[in-house]
Amino acid sequence: MIVGCGTTSKDTFYWGNYSTTLYDYKKNPDEKTLEAHKKELLSVMENSGKKNKIVPPGVNAEYGYLLLKEGQENEGFEYLAKEIELYPESIVFISRIKDEYNKGKQ
Repeated sequence: MIVGCGTTSKDTFYWGNYSTTLYDYKKNPDEKTLEAHKKELLSVMENSGKKNKIVPPGVNAEYGYLLLKEGQENEGFEYLAKEIELYPESIVFISRIKDEYNKGKQ
C-alpha cells in the first residue's frame, strides 16, 4: 500500500481521458491503443494550462519513457527533464529511468 500526504484537491490537475486510454492500452496492448494513449498524454500536457490546472505528476515522465522505448532519445529525455522541473522530488525516479535506459544501450 502506498500512502502519501498532501492538500491538493482533485481539481488541481487536468487528467483528460488519461485513465480510459491507459486502461485500453493495458487491456489490449497494441499499436492502436498505444498511439491513442500517447495522444492523450500530449493532450493532457497541452490542455492543462489552458484549463488553469497543473500537469499531473508522472505524465511527462510516462510520455518521455514511451519515447525512449521507441528510440526517440532526445525528445524522451526532454520530457523526463520537464517532469523534474515540475516535480523536483521525482529526480530519483527519473534518474533510475535514465540509468536503466543507458544500461540497455550498452
